[in-house]
Amino acid sequence: MSSEEVLKQEGLFVENTTIAGISCAVGYTKEFRWSWLATQLNTFVFIGSANSAVDKVLIERFSHECYEYATKNNRGWPRGIQSGVGSVAILKATTTDRDAAEFCEKPSKKHWSAFEIPVIYDTANLRTVKYLKNPIWGTIYFPYFTELIGKITNKL
Repeated sequence: MSSEEVLKQEGLFVENTTIAGISCAVGYTKEFRWSWLATQLNTFVFIGSANSAVDKVLIERFSHECYEYATKNNRGWPRGIQSGVGSVAILKATTTDRDAAEFCEKPSKKHWSAFEIPVIYDTANLRTVKYLKNPIWGTIYFPYFTELIGKITNKL
């Protein structure tokens, strides 16, 4: 199934674009939950395919530029006023070096009312490489991110 089809099936597809020189499908959803202390989370999901081996520089650049896209295209309440932005950057690859995997496995970078979550989907081994544990900062949202990433990568 193509990245665009996966996002459409989840009701998330918005557009195709190029980020960090990588063609990707972009999805968006807005969720409000009382369990998130009555906050709204605007989540952008990016799925791109690397044409070469993924190293730390590539995944870090891809993740950061996806985060920039998400914060610039955020709709809804302003960040920080009972609202946050999630950027889930999924990069599909057949080859990944250890530094890139370790970057994804570490806690995500901290941003004001926003989450930058790098993910590598290893197409050769059908394996998702992402954070290993929920961080303290924003921990209430990470079960949602884990479920969302799992639903999407299981279809890639």
